[in-house]
Amino acid sequence: MMTTWINASCILVVFLALSILASYRMAGMIHLFAAQSLVVGLVPLFLRQFSLSQNDLMIVAITIVSKSFITPNILFWAIRHVPTRAEVKPLIGIGASLLVSALLIAVAFWVAASLQLPGLSKSNLVLPCSLAAVLLGFMLLVTRTRAISQVVGYLVMENGIFLFALSLFDAMPILIEMGILLDVFVAVFIMAIVVNHINEEFSRQPMTLVRSKMGENT
Repeated sequence: MMTTWINASCILVVFLALSILASYRMAGMIHLFAAQSLVVGLVPLFLRQFSLSQNDLMIVAITIVSKSFITPNILFWAIRHVPTRAEVKPLIGIGASLLVSALLIAVAFWVAASLQLPGLSKSNLVLPCSLAAVLLGFMLLVTRTRAISQVVGYLVMENGIFLFALSLFDAMPILIEMGILLDVFVAVFIMAIVVNHINEEFSRQPMTLVRSKMGENT
């Protein structure tokens, strides 16, 4: 029964990554990322249903709070400080994006079938879906031109890495802690982008005032 829930969660993670790729509205992308993060955060409960420890529950709680609530709220705060809240000039359109995404998912399943890793979970979909999420996040990162969209692409990649780490939790539990540390790095990265944008806006304002005054004098 739990294997069914694990498989459904993995498929939903990939579906939400595809939905993010098909969206150009930043707010919609952030909502979809929050939903994907919630699904990823619940996967440990399904993987270790009969052997949940206090440390496992703490990881689940920290993951859900940081990925599904704190990081999306930081992103929403960021888009309130940018003039454009939609991706207006992506490098490739939605149709081409979905076609390339289908090819990337096929590549992920092909690569996963050839990997022999220790401590893999019972579900056969955790590894290929995690690789697919990483590839889809990377595609979002390189095909979007807005900084916030690129950050979301990085976050989708990080969700894929986190899901991959969950598949190896028994063999290498330190990967989970490293995934949580990545969230801290992302929060700092987002703040740096927003501060840089604000500084650029303030540096433009004096030039605008000077030009307006010159226009009035003439």
